[in-house]
This record gives sequence, structure tokens and C-alpha cells, in this order.
Amino acid sequence: MTDVAIRFDDPSAVSDHALERAILQVLAAHDVCATFAVIPCAGQRRLTAACAPHLVEAQQLGRVEIAQHGFDHVPCRPGDMPPSEFCGLDEPAQAEKISTGQAVLEAAFGCAISGFVPPFNTFDATTAAVLERQGFRYLSAGGEHGWVESGPLAQLPRTCQLTELRPALADARRRPAGGLAVIAVMHHYDFKESGHADAPLTLEDFSDLLHWLRGQPGVRVNTLGQLAARHDAEVWRRAVRRSRWVQRQHWRVRALFPHYGLMPHALFKYVRLTGSST
Repeated sequence: MTDVAIRFDDPSAVSDHALERAILQVLAAHDVCATFAVIPCAGQRRLTAACAPHLVEAQQLGRVEIAQHGFDHVPCRPGDMPPSEFCGLDEPAQAEKISTGQAVLEAAFGCAISGFVPPFNTFDATTAAVLERQGFRYLSAGGEHGWVESGPLAQLPRTCQLTELRPALADARRRPAGGLAVIAVMHHYDFKESGHADAPLTLEDFSDLLHWLRGQPGVRVNTLGQLAARHDAEVWRRAVRRSRWVQRQHWRVRALFPHYGLMPHALFKYVRLTGSST
């Protein structure tokens, strides 16, 4: 079984709500529940139920899972590469941003917020420690940035962009014994309807992709919260370590293992089978 989760970053009080409503309609039409990583305070406007009723309704109907996307999505040190809202800030500063953002979203949605997606996919050990104290269940960032050393916080880094979902599942089918986890990320700017001329997708393309996804045998669609619950946090930490180990190897070794997914089980289960279906 291959587990797939879709993460949509950057909804906020000032984002493109018309596009978000259209995306929600496509998700509902294909009975897919995605995780929306929502910015609590964007452009000095805090998210409220009144300014984002489409998100509140979708959450109440069980059509989306809401995760916290930092606090204001502003780098703490302009000019740093990669940028980060949290890396390098002391613990009190990070705790203030995270707890305030969590409170904003919980007031807007009327539910506990237990998933965290750091802007720019970057965090540090202090971020992880604060998230654990605040009761977060999972952290979804980039596998190449930051590390969760221990504790109950599940680390679920994005493994591909939404546009890479088809090759990701083709890659997974070469490892029938594995049980791969694929976390695909999308943004507003991925859709031509956002006004970005070089966007790779239209809403119709998105609908076609979800129709295809729902028809794939051996594929289970999850929210990030559901994915976090499939294994304990230590299993997910080992999966992240395996991915990092693979990425450090010679290209011939890397080619034997999945390029787009997390490996919760022993490495030998994921060795590529030549001649299997693509």
C-alpha cells in the first residue's frame, strides 16, 4: 500500500479565496481530503472565521485538515538563504510566534490545531521542542532542513510537488513490498487561474489528476494527520534518516531507492525491481 497526502500551502486572510474555493470544489468532487497549511497572520491581518468562511466550512464538513503555517510567513533574518521564519530565533521568540498563531487558528476554526508546516520548509531543534510542548502531533517541512531528534512529534517532510505525483506513484509501483509514503505539495501559483503565466496546472488538470489518483490500485489518500497516526514518531524519524542516507550515496545507489517517498520500513523493501510496471 502506498500512502499519499496532499498539502496546500499559504491560504490566509489575504490569499486568493476565489481560487481556494475552486480547489475545494475539485477536492470535494473527487472525495479527497487535503491538508491546508494556513498562515495565521498575513499582511498584518489575522485570519478569522468571518474572513475565510470557505475554509471554515470545508473544515467543519471534514473536507480539509487545517495545519498551522508558521505565524506571518516573514523571514526572521532577511537575506538568509535558505530563508526561515524560525531558524536562529531564541526559544521565547519562537514560542510566542507559534503559540499566538495556534491560538488564532483555533479561534477561527473552533478546533485544535495539531499540525505545523514551517514557512520555507525550514526549522531548527528549538522549533521542534516548542511544537512538542504546544501539543503538536506532526511537523511537515523539507527533509533536507532541520531534524527532530526524539519525542512524540512525527516528522513528515514533503517528498514531491503535486506535478510530480504521477512519476512518484510509478516509482512506488516498482517497490510492491515497501509501503511508501508520498507527500505532495501545491501552492496557489501552481495554478494558471492564479494569474501566473508559467503555472504548470489548470483546475481541470488538477481534477484529472485527482480522478487518476482515486483510480490507482494500492493507493490510500490521507491527510497529514492521518499519515502521522499510521506509525509512531520514531518510525517516521527513521524514514527521514533513510531518505537522507540515500541522498548522500553515489547516484547508482540512489537509483535503487525511491526518489519521491518516505520509507517507513527497512531499506531492503524499497530496492527497485527491474522490469516491473511503470
